[in-house]
Formats: sequence, C-alpha cells, structure tokens
Amino acid sequence: AIPVAARNLYLRHLLRSVDRLIAPSRFLRDQYASEGLPAERIDVIGHGLDHSRLASGAKELPPPSGHPHFGYLGSIAHPKGVHVLIEAFNTLPPGAALTIYGDPQRFPEYTARLRALVRHPGIRFAGALDYASIGDALRQLDYLVVPSIWYESYVLVAQEAMGMKVPVVASRLGALIERVKDGKTGRLFEPGDVADLARVLRDLIEHPELCNRYRASIPP
Repeated sequence: AIPVAARNLYLRHLLRSVDRLIAPSRFLRDQYASEGLPAERIDVIGHGLDHSRLASGAKELPPPSGHPHFGYLGSIAHPKGVHVLIEAFNTLPPGAALTIYGDPQRFPEYTARLRALVRHPGIRFAGALDYASIGDALRQLDYLVVPSIWYESYVLVAQEAMGMKVPVVASRLGALIERVKDGKTGRLFEPGDVADLARVLRDLIEHPELCNRYRASIPP
C-alpha cells in the first residue's frame, strides 16, 4: 500500500503541472476530474484507427461452427467477464457459435475455470491472436461481445470492430456506454448479469435482421 500511495501522490503532483491533458473518453475525463484534476484542462480525443491494417488480411482463420457467430477478443482475465459470457452462451440454442480469442497462459487458473464452465457445443477457445490478424478475426464475426465487469477507459477492440462494421454487445459500464449506442450500433446489458446478457444474445439470434440494421448505423 505504501508504494502505491507514494506513486499516486507523485502522479497527482505531475498531472497538476500539465497545461493540457488528453483522455480518450468522457468517462476517463470524469474519473480524473473526480480525483481533483481540473476538468477544463482535460480534452477528450478518441484513439485513431489503422484501417489498412484491419483490411490487410494477414491469414486464414478456421471458420465458425455455426451462426450467428459471436466473438470475444481480449485478455482472458476475470475483470473482462469472460465467465459471464460463457455462462450466458450456455443457455442459447445449439446453432449459434462463440469464438474466444486470448492468451490462455496469462491466467491459467481462470482459463481452466472457463473451460470447465462450457456446456454449449458452439463455444471454442482459439488462443492468442497476433496484432496483424485482428481484422481477419473481426471479419468472421456477426457480433463482438465485450462483457467487462470492471471499468474500461476506452475499449480499442470495440472501435476496431465498428471500423469493420461489426456491431458490439457490451456491458453498460464505463466508456463502453460511449462506444455502443444501445439498439442502434449494438446492444448494452447490465454488467455481470448472466440472465440479461443471455436475453440480449437470444434476441439477436431470433431476429437476424438486426445485424444488418446495426451495421448500417455504425458511423465511419
């Protein structure tokens, strides 16, 4: 606790001496403002997006086992809520598919717990995804799911998905609320609520026309 407290005091001292600060989301700006930094000195500027990298087509990935095809891309870690996604997906009809991309060795005990949770035949763990192949993975998806149970400051993968016209299903939490317009560019659900996520996913399966509607509403 003592090194962390010293670090925080040092960072506050440095940040107060800066003329302008840049935050990638309104949520992050507000978090810093709540810690005493002057909000009027914090500009909100989102991250850029390298469309050429996403469109390059680095390699061929195995096709999904069913449709619609949902996907998770990110850290296999408890705050990311992957267990919430698996438990919700277990309740869905067998024709849907879920691909989980992420390094299983980073938190091996959590990964083992996730594998033990799987009951749905369409769930697969596809391992770590190299940076150049993110566009290839997103091209295969009907929806990206971001089930975080802790705050996200921006969620670059959600922006990358939308850059590929892939609608996003996300927790109603932190900067995700800014990234996803509920019912327009994707869907939001209550963080950590397995039943609510399952309800949203089931609705998307039962109404396949929503995917193209959301895709058309994603801005450039």
